[in-house]
Amino acid sequence: MTFEAGQVLVSDQDFESAIKHKVLVHVSQNGVRQRPINTISGYNEKTITLSDGKRILREAHVFRTLTEEESKEQQ
Repeated sequence: MTFEAGQVLVSDQDFESAIKHKVLVHVSQNGVRQRPINTISGYNEKTITLSDGKRILREAHVFRTLTEEESKEQQ
């Protein structure tokens, strides 16, 4: 599974693929970034665990892949 730039991750399949491919994600709540850009290391039905060990409530946050502009900034 490949992701589009800026794609929101919603399903378990999305999170599994993001973990497998070490996709960088942007985590936000109400449009405000909550964590530095990171990868996902695990998930369950309530939380998403980032590679820095921080657990984020799944229902309260938006997890999306980087936009093309954000990807360029990471290089």
